[in-house]
Amino acid sequence: MKIKHMKKDSLLPYILPSLCGILFFYGIPFILSFYYALLNNMGEKKFIGLKNFSDTLKNPMFQRGLTNQSIFIAIAVPLCFILALFFALQVRKLKKGKKLIFLISIIPFVIPSGTSIYFWKCIFDVNGFANKILYSLNIPMVNWYNSNWVMAIAVIIFIWKNVGVTSLILYVGLNQIPKEYYEIADIEGINRFQRFYRITLVYLTPIIFISILLLVVNSFKIFKEIYLLFGNYPDENIYLLQHYMNNHFFRLNLQKLTTASYLLFIIIGLFISLMFLLQKRYSDTFNMLNFEGNHKNTYSKTSSYFTNSFTSIMVLLFLLPLIFTISNSFMGDIEIVSRYTKEIIEYNTMDLTVGNMHFVNIGFFPNSATISGYLDVFNNPHYLKAYLNSIRIVVPILIGQCIISPLAAYGFEYSKWKYKEALFFMYILIMLMPLQVLLVPNYLVADWLGLVDTHWAIILPAIFNPIGVFIIRLQLKGFPKECIEAAQNNGASRFQVFKYIVLPNVKPTIVILIVLIFTEYWNIIEQGLVLFKNPDLNPLSIYLSQIVNENLGAFFATSCLYLIPVFLIFLLIRNKFLIGIVSGNEIHKGKALD
Repeated sequence: MKIKHMKKDSLLPYILPSLCGILFFYGIPFILSFYYALLNNMGEKKFIGLKNFSDTLKNPMFQRGLTNQSIFIAIAVPLCFILALFFALQVRKLKKGKKLIFLISIIPFVIPSGTSIYFWKCIFDVNGFANKILYSLNIPMVNWYNSNWVMAIAVIIFIWKNVGVTSLILYVGLNQIPKEYYEIADIEGINRFQRFYRITLVYLTPIIFISILLLVVNSFKIFKEIYLLFGNYPDENIYLLQHYMNNHFFRLNLQKLTTASYLLFIIIGLFISLMFLLQKRYSDTFNMLNFEGNHKNTYSKTSSYFTNSFTSIMVLLFLLPLIFTISNSFMGDIEIVSRYTKEIIEYNTMDLTVGNMHFVNIGFFPNSATISGYLDVFNNPHYLKAYLNSIRIVVPILIGQCIISPLAAYGFEYSKWKYKEALFFMYILIMLMPLQVLLVPNYLVADWLGLVDTHWAIILPAIFNPIGVFIIRLQLKGFPKECIEAAQNNGASRFQVFKYIVLPNVKPTIVILIVLIFTEYWNIIEQGLVLFKNPDLNPLSIYLSQIVNENLGAFFATSCLYLIPVFLIFLLIRNKFLIGIVSGNEIHKGKALD
């Protein structure tokens, strides 16, 4: 009788909270917003059909944004992926220290954009370190912010932020390839290149697909750094689609905004579909390849000296902006000004100059350590208000995600509902959409509910962000179904199975979710710019962008204080985070990163 009751116990209620939130905050308003795309303006509201779509496609700024976005993705994503794969292959050869290396490599991904932005300004400003090197080598200096090279700045920052986390994902995939395949290849005389092409790439294809998709999604998130460096109206060579859409947000030009959102949605949707088709075709092609045992085995290990040197350099590059920010937070105002001002003053006359311009003198150790910057921060009421605003935004989102996402993932994976996969594809599609597309339905719902200019305008949609459901369900796919069947046969209810069997085993993945969600919403820029008119509501991420040109001492100190919650969370759960990342074949075989 208990078993029959169990079978009738539907899993739909577990999915409903998440599904209702997705539909209410994303799906339905996005569909209804199509109405705005068919109007001439919000005043007259005259129906004009698809004219807005035609006008948007012809708009030179939209074309410029789309072109630059495409160029950026075409350059940054392949470069980042190749470097990440090479880094993962090198780390795999190390005998020890892998865990520490990967923890450090993730730091650029988890630290807020505002804390590292001044480091990049010191590198690429007109008086920055890059021009300092060029001048020292008698090479003409470059105005990086207004040149054809401005795209390179965004590419470098993107690679720095994403190569570490991408390499970790690829490393997990590499460790799941059975070693027996390589042993067979050795016996059959397969050379080094063919081993990589016919074995590594074959079994790494699904992970490669996921990695590239995540890199494309993250390529839209680089807007945070671009905004902090260049503002709303940058050089035309770095003007992206986000600039076009944000500027329409500020003017509340909903008809143009929704039109651009739909066009971007179509473009990204086509790209995702193409990626799925290519991944399937690529995998099928590899499956038809066979070894031809007549090749000489030319495989030889890369020298340990090169591997150690390369990984050490990468670790240093990951840490450099962080070390720069922390060390500068203990410098006095005079030292900071003398190091980073363009002007020649009495305190920096011994530094390198050209004409009347002083080159930055980047410092990693203060001449005389002081906490004056921190005192300035704590004496500023705006800082405390911004800090509390960030906490008020992030904490409810984390609580909501940790409740709703595990329930929905459990329901999607184990229910036999006919249409669940079609609905789950909607989750994936929303998850892969750039923030600027999702901001349209978010703004419309907030406006309908009267939540614009409140923190709830960000909190409520974020609670239903589908990424949590996606990553938890991904782990549940590898969870032994025999355990659940045994519990069911003993009369356990659906909720008992969830509470006592599923939930304890997905805790590492929930930890990953906490890190990802905290990182994402502790670092918000675009949502605050669009949804808040009252500056008193701004989180610390936006406050940082406002004081960077006003008080550098306070900026460095605020940046370090801004890092504390991120690192506390990351350090407290770092072991579970890595366990969650490497869960799968590697965990089942009893292996660890080291």
